[in-house]
Amino acid sequence: MRILPIFLFALACGGTSDDSASTNPAYPPNLPLAAELIAWSTPADCVVVELGCCDACNGGLAVAVNQGSLTEVTEDYSQDCTTPQTCTEMGCAPWELTCDEGACGLAPGSF
Repeated sequence: MRILPIFLFALACGGTSDDSASTNPAYPPNLPLAAELIAWSTPADCVVVELGCCDACNGGLAVAVNQGSLTEVTEDYSQDCTTPQTCTEMGCAPWELTCDEGACGLAPGSF
């Protein structure tokens, strides 16, 4: 009779489910991203993209890429958010883009 409570506890805690099928194996990407995704000609070429289900200051990930790579990076590296996520709710200052040595980058902003 002790097996039934253990079995029910395992079901309630999700011990028998496989969540790996609902995730993007490319998330999070290896950083830095490939040079062609972050290269810029002018600082205006750089944009910030949030790749996580939560924003970067609440457990997710943000990267800076060139505008021409925005769609590719979003499609290839975004976290699969079909499974509900719980995010913290900290206020996030806007990112500051950096453009050093021909590569887009990010720096934490301030309020």
